[in-house]
Amino acid sequence: MRKLFVILCLLAAAGCGPNNEYSAVAFGDSNTRGANFPLRDYPENEKWVNLLNLSQQGKVNVYNAGIGGETTEDGRKRFKQDVLDRNPKTVFIMFGTNDAVVLQNGKPRVSKARFKSNLLYFIDEIEKKGGQPVLITCLPIIEGNGQDKLYYSRYERIYYDAGRGARNWHNSYNDIVRSIASSEDVRLIDHWENMVKEAGGSTDSDLMASGLIDPSGNHMTPKGARILYESISESKILK
Repeated sequence: MRKLFVILCLLAAAGCGPNNEYSAVAFGDSNTRGANFPLRDYPENEKWVNLLNLSQQGKVNVYNAGIGGETTEDGRKRFKQDVLDRNPKTVFIMFGTNDAVVLQNGKPRVSKARFKSNLLYFIDEIEKKGGQPVLITCLPIIEGNGQDKLYYSRYERIYYDAGRGARNWHNSYNDIVRSIASSEDVRLIDHWENMVKEAGGSTDSDLMASGLIDPSGNHMTPKGARILYESISESKILK
């Protein structure tokens, strides 16, 4: 037992123990996790969270708390364990892509009202512990025509017609993120706007030609991940 205790102490001292505190936590879904990288054979070190860790070695330790397929509702269930208990100084919050998915009953997986409520909850709890929340908008999806491997091959176009298409509908969730950032005086990385600017437009053809988004239509390539990494680096949020 004594030997085990000594080993645990050494691990904790090295930042590997169960009570490890992180400088920052990236909290979100598959675009935070970089869940598509192994599926597409993209280099692991080019995920945006990994790029932050590599560039900030010895200064910042960013924990990746992204889980593919999750909404803010899912994230709320694990928020304390995956975020608050790590005592981060900064928390990057990037949800919305899965919240905005419209189901066959015509309703989104997470309503806009609940999406807003969950984000406000995250912000409030982070600030109570003296941390800095940073909101990140989601990427502009490539809709496709339903016969390729893009967004409409998995989700029915008909459910998005009222919102002038899935891309505009997704951006309406981003508008909630932007509004909260303004009203709550929270830092914002507008990843949507940055990617559209880099692509030279927000049409399917613009986005496809940019190489920022993979064939799923709603996940970043390494090039897209680097846009987010550079935006965070240039913002001087992590010091």
